[in-house]
Amino acid sequence: MPLLAGAPEEIANFLIAGRNPTPEFRAARQARTLATGMIFGTPECDLTPLNPEWDKNFMDLLIRGQLEKIDDFEIEEISQAAGRSTHEIRTWVAAFAALTASGPYAAHQDYYRPINEWIAGYGVISAESK
Repeated sequence: MPLLAGAPEEIANFLIAGRNPTPEFRAARQARTLATGMIFGTPECDLTPLNPEWDKNFMDLLIRGQLEKIDDFEIEEISQAAGRSTHEIRTWVAAFAALTASGPYAAHQDYYRPINEWIAGYGVISAESK
C-alpha cells in the first residue's frame, strides 16, 4: 500500500487517478501482489505482518460500541502495529458511527480469518439497531 505523502510523482498520480489501469499495468500489479502474497508474513517480506490480535481488539471495540477509544488512534501506530492496509478500518468506523447515530445497536463477530497469502485479515460483524 503506497502512501500519497512523499510518493514519487508516478505513484502519486496513480493513487489519485489510477482507477482504470492499462491491461499491462494491471497484469504487472497482479504479478507483484501474488509474489508478495507468497512471502508475506515471512522474514523475506519487509511489510508489517498481519496482526490478528489487533484486528480482533478493533472489532471488539466496534461490537461494544466504544468508538471514542478509536478517536485516539494514531496513523503511525496503526501502521506499525497492523500494517498500512489496516487503514481500511475507516470504513468500519464510518459504518458504526452511522449506526451509533441512529441509536443503540447490538453487534457480534460472525467471522475472522487472517490469510497471509491474500495479505489480509478478513472479518465480518453483524449489527442491527435495538
